[in-house]
Amino acid sequence: MKKKEEINQLDKLWKNMKKPLKAFLASGNQEDLHQFRVNVKKLKALLTLYAFAPDSKDLLTHFKPVKKIFRKAGDIRSAYINLKLAKEHQLNNQEFNDHQQQILDKGTGEFKKKGSKYLKQLKKAHIALQNNIQPLQNRTIRHFYKDKITQIESFFANPAFNDELHNARKNIKLLTYNQKVAAKALKNKVAVKQSYLDQLQEIIGNWHDHNVAIEVLDGTGKAGDNAINNIKASNAGLEKTITEQGNNFREKVSAGKEIPVKNQPQ
Repeated sequence: MKKKEEINQLDKLWKNMKKPLKAFLASGNQEDLHQFRVNVKKLKALLTLYAFAPDSKDLLTHFKPVKKIFRKAGDIRSAYINLKLAKEHQLNNQEFNDHQQQILDKGTGEFKKKGSKYLKQLKKAHIALQNNIQPLQNRTIRHFYKDKITQIESFFANPAFNDELHNARKNIKLLTYNQKVAAKALKNKVAVKQSYLDQLQEIIGNWHDHNVAIEVLDGTGKAGDNAINNIKASNAGLEKTITEQGNNFREKVSAGKEIPVKNQPQ
């Protein structure tokens, strides 16, 4: 993969990330904020692939300003989701609702005030990344995929329903987000079944969302036992499905074709 092509991919995702951010700064619309965060994750996935090259180990350090803005947006998003959960599960706790609304309103106001500063930081980070990207060999892309597949396979050999499952999902998303960029390097070399990965990460995402809901509702001390128990029962079913879907991961992800694991190219 030539440097020019890598920069073009970076620029494309960067544009997709900035557009909803600017829209949120103008309107405060939560969907725009959500799309900003989704596109930051896609950008980080691309840069994680680029950073796998021997000469690009420090590439992600130039992404740190974006991650800081991402976390600020996450605080706002969490308050919004907590309010949605409270309404969905009829959590009649005015103190909780008022506190979350305060976080949402204050966070949004401060975020929008710093909008110009954030956009300048993004521009500076973008230029730094463009200047530090190095050519990425096809064999390095293939090794990246093989390495992540091995890590995910190792997890599902003895799955645990804790933060490690969330980390496994992050690795799955590294494969799915980079699929189009990596397609040429993988062709006829490494088989990756996209539909299987999409389905698996979605189930894990539902499990994670349920755990967040349980934590929020349980932490208030005001949620009805039925509401929490229903979510826990649903999660038990998801855990069974995740275990079944993750079993024989390598065989399923490679559509029945074994993916050999080789030493990292020099």
